[in-house]
Amino acid sequence: MSATDDELPDWDQVFRSEVRAEGEGTHVPQPGSWRRPGVADGQLYDPGREVEHPGSEVFFPPVPNGLDYLVSVVEHLETGDERVSARDLKYAVLHLAAGAEVLLKARLQLEHWSLVFKDPGQAKRSELEDGTLKSCGPDETVQRLKGIAGTPISGKDTSALSKLAKHRNALQHYGLIGPAANARAVESQAAEVLDFLIRFLDEELLPALPVPEAKRTETDMERIRGGLSRIQGFVKKRMQRIRAVLEPLRDRTVQCPDCDQWALVAEPDAGRVTCRFCGTSQPTHDGALMYAVFVLGRDPGSPDLFGIMAVESCPDCDEESLVVGAKTAAAPEEAVFFCFSCARVAPGMAHCSRCYVPFRPLEDETACSNCLGNIASSD
Repeated sequence: MSATDDELPDWDQVFRSEVRAEGEGTHVPQPGSWRRPGVADGQLYDPGREVEHPGSEVFFPPVPNGLDYLVSVVEHLETGDERVSARDLKYAVLHLAAGAEVLLKARLQLEHWSLVFKDPGQAKRSELEDGTLKSCGPDETVQRLKGIAGTPISGKDTSALSKLAKHRNALQHYGLIGPAANARAVESQAAEVLDFLIRFLDEELLPALPVPEAKRTETDMERIRGGLSRIQGFVKKRMQRIRAVLEPLRDRTVQCPDCDQWALVAEPDAGRVTCRFCGTSQPTHDGALMYAVFVLGRDPGSPDLFGIMAVESCPDCDEESLVVGAKTAAAPEEAVFFCFSCARVAPGMAHCSRCYVPFRPLEDETACSNCLGNIASSD
């Protein structure tokens, strides 16, 4: 539902109230994200000709603020990774995460202003207005949008947003290392999140805004759509270039947890997994764990409801690199037992009903040989 008059500022009224009289020499405070040719001194304010005036006060309403971050993302990435600098990557990740957070909370705030607080029961309008509030985190924002506002956000989109928040935190505190330092991974991740945000804006946020305010987003939305198209083009071209290399490796290729492309190949001879798209390379156990956590959403240290650990010991090679429920490029709809060390699907596997260790049952066995032996000896 849309915000009521006592919940949110009427930004259109704010804009109108700050319009200078014709002939006055002071600048109108206007959102810095608007980039159309400006209004000359002495002219009346024209909503179709906004400009960021030098010396104007800082004035970024939530939606223009979030869109400005996304414009920055495409500006940093749309040239392709051949010319993307470390600084471009840094601000692409930081601004993409900031833009997603601002826009998601803008929609949450339309539902009710208190929902953007960490503890809505302690919400104060004064803290919202002066920016001193303690707001909810990215994961909580998504949960409230889905559970309270009824916003449809898929599991895939939720995972992409959560992964982005983790990369942003690592980058912000520890610098440009790991996945955040990889241009191809950043571009692929940016394309996925931007695609979701454009759908979110078109379907959930912009229709809930007053018509004049929604109208003012058109320039930035056009710029973001164009940038997304170019970034997606780079991703598609790279995948096309490596398609021939990946084709004979499909039965040991899975989705990469860094760039999300189906290009992470298990390499048993090297004892590593390597993404042929973004270049990420890790020892087999680490690669298996990252896949289980970021692609399958497993807890790295605890079993799930069925007793399945993120990474199990493989009964064939004894390496702790077996992932239950993995999916390969050869059969992307079929969940299998896949060992990142053996680099193959382990057929005929089951979980022991007593110790939950993967094993190959004989006929109707439900427990592994160790557990069966313990049962027999106890009898």
